Amino acid sequence: MKRILVYGDSNSWGFPNDGSGRRMKDRWPRVMARHLDGVEVIEENLPGRTTVHDDPKFMGETCNGLRPLQAILLSHAPVDAVIFLLGTNDLKARFDPDADTIAGNIGRLITATRKIGGASPVWEDPQVPDIYVLCPPVLSDRADDPDWERVTEWQGGRVASQNLWEALRKMGEAMGVPTFDTDHFVEGGAEDPIHWTEASHLRLGQAVAHWIASHQ
Repeated sequence: MKRILVYGDSNSWGFPNDGSGRRMKDRWPRVMARHLDGVEVIEENLPGRTTVHDDPKFMGETCNGLRPLQAILLSHAPVDAVIFLLGTNDLKARFDPDADTIAGNIGRLITATRKIGGASPVWEDPQVPDIYVLCPPVLSDRADDPDWERVTEWQGGRVASQNLWEALRKMGEAMGVPTFDTDHFVEGGAEDPIHWTEASHLRLGQAVAHWIASHQ
């Protein structure tokens, strides 16, 4: 059985857009798993996780996606593939959001994964898992609405999110890593431009499963 590790933030964790805070049962990694034969999906997702930034306003270094990566890969070894879906939290104003910078930071995660390995059950074997990158969707119009209570926190994020797919696509081509645009499948809610509807998780999980299967 192949093992796929999903490494993401609140949207992969299953944070709802209805304000309840209750984790979705049918979050997209689980939906993906149901549509892939002979695959075990490992969920390593954390609300607030960035690509490579400590977050002084939310859990500090715990949110830095680069810091625990080695421990996570090696603790779950052997891992056949890693799917990264990060970058949304980098769109916060305090990280000076820029699409090319975010794509470069995801490139750093790819480079680190290739150095760490984790695809082999042998501890000292640096065999590298397959790597896939999903691009976060464009933030909805609500992110720029002055009436939204968090608009200042996310200032500039929507513009950067609009340019992120092209930056990630180019990065993926340069590094030889398949990339996938989630924007065609997900949407934020009328009150929450960051988190997705349940229908979005169902659509995305199925779409990513088909995409992954096409690369096997």
